[in-house]
Amino acid sequence: MPRATLRSFLPYLIVTALMLTAVTGCGFQPRGSTAGLNSVPSPLYISGIGRYSALHRAIERELVRSGGSLAQSAADSSVVLHVIRHESDARVLSVDGRNKAVENELEELARIEVRRGATLVAEPQTVRVLRIQFRPSSEILASERESEQVRDDMRRELAQRILQRVAAQH
Repeated sequence: MPRATLRSFLPYLIVTALMLTAVTGCGFQPRGSTAGLNSVPSPLYISGIGRYSALHRAIERELVRSGGSLAQSAADSSVVLHVIRHESDARVLSVDGRNKAVENELEELARIEVRRGATLVAEPQTVRVLRIQFRPSSEILASERESEQVRDDMRRELAQRILQRVAAQH
């Protein structure tokens, strides 16, 4: 490679290396990966929410993805995750000239406790995920589908955070 070409290529190489270093150092991870869930106790039993609820399914998916398993009863489990309360909420942040909501703050919240047998492992704690969603009034159908996708992503993140708490307390 001629020397002049190498000199013109070198700044791009340096910038690329710096960007890769910054991205890996900031904690970025590809969508769908589960960081820090390797030490989740297994089998885990989930109580307090319906077996077919969206949050139960999200926790089960993340548990299986991390290599864990779900117990069919509290007696068969090493740890019981009890969801005391689960809430999905939306608050209006701003409105347009026709007094229609344009920005909403979406919240997924769960109050949990972890038990090993009859013993409470840690005090109940609240896990929360917040998002701000812009909803232009001209794209009503698209924004409804987007809202459903955002809620699914929020529940997935809430499930990951819950399992991280369980792993940390185990």
